[in-house]
Amino acid sequence: MGTKRTTARLLVVMAMAAVTTVAAAQAAGSPLKLVVPFPAGGVTDLAARALAEQLGPLLGQTVIVENRPGGGSRIGVDAVRQAPPDGRTLLFTNTSYAILPIVDPAVKYDAEKSLEPVGMLATYSLAMAVSNALPVKSLAEFVTYARNHPGKLSYGSSGPGSGTHFLGEYFKSLTGTFIVHIPYRSTSGALNDVAGGTLDMAFDATTKAYADAGKVRLLAVTGLQRDPRLPHVPTAVEAGLKDFVVVSWVGLLAPPGTPAAAVAQTNKALNEALASAPLRQRLVEMGLSAEGGDGSRMLRQIREDVRLHRAIVERARLRFE
Repeated sequence: MGTKRTTARLLVVMAMAAVTTVAAAQAAGSPLKLVVPFPAGGVTDLAARALAEQLGPLLGQTVIVENRPGGGSRIGVDAVRQAPPDGRTLLFTNTSYAILPIVDPAVKYDAEKSLEPVGMLATYSLAMAVSNALPVKSLAEFVTYARNHPGKLSYGSSGPGSGTHFLGEYFKSLTGTFIVHIPYRSTSGALNDVAGGTLDMAFDATTKAYADAGKVRLLAVTGLQRDPRLPHVPTAVEAGLKDFVVVSWVGLLAPPGTPAAAVAQTNKALNEALASAPLRQRLVEMGLSAEGGDGSRMLRQIREDVRLHRAIVERARLRFE
């Protein structure tokens, strides 16, 4: 009995020490690092930088964004998994976090257990952008063209196992097309090549500027509703592709063992940031819908993503490189 009491007291002391360490670090102005597991320029990176501007004043800290791309986001995830649980290193990522362990057997983390959910910043749909060089003006025409030219078209993703890789393979399974997958370091790189005519298709949330400049053609968006920034672009369902509904998210996760007090403090700042007009306007401009809520809300979303994507992989018999 004495041993149990001593152990219990020790755990309490250790927990209090951890919280005190976090508070002291934050009070000393130690920077908070948001690790983005993708290159600069994509929607996840842009959203992280928009959030960082608001979090700094709220937390009384310098907030920096560090891009750690590679491995379909695995490198960045692993960097945060191995970071000290002191509240100063967080992962800012997207739906790829839930998908990657499903499509890549080499990934060792558990999306539901390996990191501590802090909170979701926003959700968003993606737009399907195609090259102007293609003789198509609608989703139906693209599908017909792709079926008539198997293996002749290509699509780009932000890397093997990423959300956009999964989206491309899901599109192929639903349409019965054979479109070659070309992995990039980021979707911005893929979009640049679609605009340049060397790649045929890409999915991303940052396509508006390319479309406005006449560099790409947008055929559909993946959400349940049209993107307010792109009112003339139909949803995939409206365009005739039943079941092609995929909504992504961006949000924060902390290393395992991060004190609950530190997670709660960052979550509080996240929700306060979302209440600010400047951040909400930035999100709208990027095609993102503000979410917020606590870590349990994010965990429910991760679990739903895991369930949904496992079912889709099994039903469509998808195979990833």
